[in-house]
Amino acid sequence: MRNPIICFLVTCLVLPGCSKAEKPVAQAAAEQDANTAAESSAANQASATNTKATNIDAEALMSQVQEHFDAGDYRAAFPLLDQLHAAKACPAEGYAIRAQILDHSGLTSQAVSSLTLALTKQPENAKWHNMLGLLFVKMQNLPMARQAFTKAIELDSEFAKAYNNRGLISIGMKEYGQAINDFNLAIRHDKEYIDALNNRGYAYLEQGNYSKAIENFTDAIAMDESYVKSYNNRGFTHMKVGDNEAAVKDFSKAIELSPNVVKHYLHRRDAWLAMGNQEKAVADQKQAQWTQQLLLISRRMQREPKNAELLVERAKHFVAAERFEEAFEDLSQAEKMDQDLAAVHTCRAEIYYGREEYKAAIESCTKALDADHDFSALSLRGDAYMATGKLDEAIADYNAAQRFDGTVAMAYWKRAEERKEGGDKSGADADRKIALQLDPKLEETKTK
Repeated sequence: MRNPIICFLVTCLVLPGCSKAEKPVAQAAAEQDANTAAESSAANQASATNTKATNIDAEALMSQVQEHFDAGDYRAAFPLLDQLHAAKACPAEGYAIRAQILDHSGLTSQAVSSLTLALTKQPENAKWHNMLGLLFVKMQNLPMARQAFTKAIELDSEFAKAYNNRGLISIGMKEYGQAINDFNLAIRHDKEYIDALNNRGYAYLEQGNYSKAIENFTDAIAMDESYVKSYNNRGFTHMKVGDNEAAVKDFSKAIELSPNVVKHYLHRRDAWLAMGNQEKAVADQKQAQWTQQLLLISRRMQREPKNAELLVERAKHFVAAERFEEAFEDLSQAEKMDQDLAAVHTCRAEIYYGREEYKAAIESCTKALDADHDFSALSLRGDAYMATGKLDEAIADYNAAQRFDGTVAMAYWKRAEERKEGGDKSGADADRKIALQLDPKLEETKTK
């Protein structure tokens, strides 16, 4: 079982600002780079390299390292750092970069070792002591994390981030008064430090000082009207004091700004329930479930970035929520990856059909059928043909799709009427017979 204190700290220290009921592991998975596994492999391979300390231009290599690191090309940077290390020519900055690559690859203990080497060369570097504190938090070593943040503050008494981080450690340890003191110092040294302001409000919230909590969250929102965490936190605080209407407004704003965050819907659901509005509570519960499924699909896409079928799956998920523009965007990307994927065209046709753009739906279904014999595309094209009055084409597609339901019965019934009006009695009788076989109640329904 994960330690909830550690989860809280990883959330707040790795991501900017505290917010109620966050899920750091889920968030980290949603933001994970698709190259992480490859980077980890590169790191392991590079560490095993035994490079001889021959002629080496350390300055030129570090310049390349910095260039690759700044571009996010860690696989290229890491072997160069390994060369520098093997040649005993790696500068402090190189070890610090190496630590960040290792941390990004999930090798936190190795990152601590590398950053410690950097600090042996530059022990007065407050920024790196702060970074070391963050690594210790990930390793669940809170005493060492606090010590590292304190060292950073000793080296730079105006280091606002270090005060903020030490304050978050105190929140995690339920030492709210001490946390508030550190947030006060962080804000004193950086008056625009919105995360520290929000975090101070969070400390007041946990302390039970709801008026001060609301004051801090409101000040953070005044500083930045798009700062989602403070809307969420203020909404939660409003619920604590029984002001559920105000809570709903804050959670609604959080949803507007970050529509793909599950907890916002769950919090608003709880506020609706407190107000006795069951219908809206149920709607938010369903939206939370939809959003959670969206995140699961997105994580799978990060693990398989070249899987076009996953893009189509997410597009269909967007369609279910009538988020058509996002669906079209995913379908366009999927088509670029695989032009012969029938599901791309079928999904696009479903959107067009729902918008009553029947010609476009027919064209998309035809493209899907050119790529693959897709029964769903045949069935949908039949519906589009029927909607445009092309009954012969509709029935042909229904038969090819092996579809036999009330809609197909209606297509036969309508064609029977057309044939009757056109003087084709035998054709009309044949269609009428098939229609009644598919739906025996059709005649009774039509004659009422």
